[in-house]
Amino acid sequence: MDTGVPTPMPFWERNLVLVALLVHVVDVGLDIVVVLLFLSHAQWGFFFGTAGVILWAWLVSSLYISFGGGAPTSGDIDGDVGMSERLPGFFLNFVQVQIFTEAYRCIFNNGDTDYFHTLRLMEAILESAPNSLVQLYALVIWASSKGDGDPAVPEGAAPLLRLSVLSSFVSVGLGLAMWEQKVQFRTSAWYVAAVAVMRAFEIAARSATLAVFAGLTHPYGFFWSLFIDYGVMLFLIVRHQSVQFTYGLFVALPLVLVSLEPLVWRRDDHAVPKDSYYLVRIIEFVLMWTVIIRNQDAVEVDDLGANAVLGCEVLALLSMLGLFVTLPFVWRVARQHELSRDVADWAEDGAKDAMNDGLYTDSEGSSDGSPRHDGGDDELPPE
Repeated sequence: MDTGVPTPMPFWERNLVLVALLVHVVDVGLDIVVVLLFLSHAQWGFFFGTAGVILWAWLVSSLYISFGGGAPTSGDIDGDVGMSERLPGFFLNFVQVQIFTEAYRCIFNNGDTDYFHTLRLMEAILESAPNSLVQLYALVIWASSKGDGDPAVPEGAAPLLRLSVLSSFVSVGLGLAMWEQKVQFRTSAWYVAAVAVMRAFEIAARSATLAVFAGLTHPYGFFWSLFIDYGVMLFLIVRHQSVQFTYGLFVALPLVLVSLEPLVWRRDDHAVPKDSYYLVRIIEFVLMWTVIIRNQDAVEVDDLGANAVLGCEVLALLSMLGLFVTLPFVWRVARQHELSRDVADWAEDGAKDAMNDGLYTDSEGSSDGSPRHDGGDDELPPE
């Protein structure tokens, strides 16, 4: 019987929120330090790239929380929240205060974790993932170039970039795993941990391969590889027809680096099905490594920093191996807990709507034909 008392948060989930908050602080803090590093040494391309990613991520997440699907009310004219009520939340989120508030509510007040999961997810896919690539690229062609004695490169630049990239990998893995756990609350702690490891392998393999490829095809390989991959993702989205095209234009951006949708979703509910996505990644991995092997003899690798190139190559190969070793085990468990993205209520204590409505072509109602519940504060990004 429903007594109106909130279901206590499991101990492991409470610890997960605390760990995720610490990862968030470390990752964002290191990104800011790296921005200052690029600024102080006049590396304007990397400066504007990293700073632009940070500002873009903070702006989009703040707009989503304050005015979009994460806003307190949605669609109710009588209960609509005015601009004066929304703006404080926008600024608090933009200056990274809101995530501390949500973490405090989750840990000490047994509050709902949907807002916290949303903020972590958006930071992971909009800031951590792209900055891991930009900073690895900087490590290859600047921080480790021409040996350690280059006076233009500070002595601590390479270690700082490596540490920041590592924190980004952990941030992406944990952010996507926590979304998986929130969408399918029946999953166990070990499954969430396995997803986090698999996702960290995924972003590490992708970013490291792109960084080496971009370094050996500098200056045009970096932009052309991202542009072509964005076109491939758009093609797959249009062919699958699971989301609206206008939404697909946006979701294809983070898909260039990492697959976003929870593995527990059905194939038909993915913007890009996992089998198609990982097939494309394998093909691109083979093509890029063909170019990498061929260009290593033609390009002066010492000018790029032989240690950095070799380190990224080893990271890419080992991470790709780790991804495809862990993926089958995670996939098997995910199929046992498969659910539709249109599920609004599992009729269990603590169950909440984890999917957004209005962004998908087939999500006008719930799976039983009844109108969708407007989750308000309980919503996570649709993907």
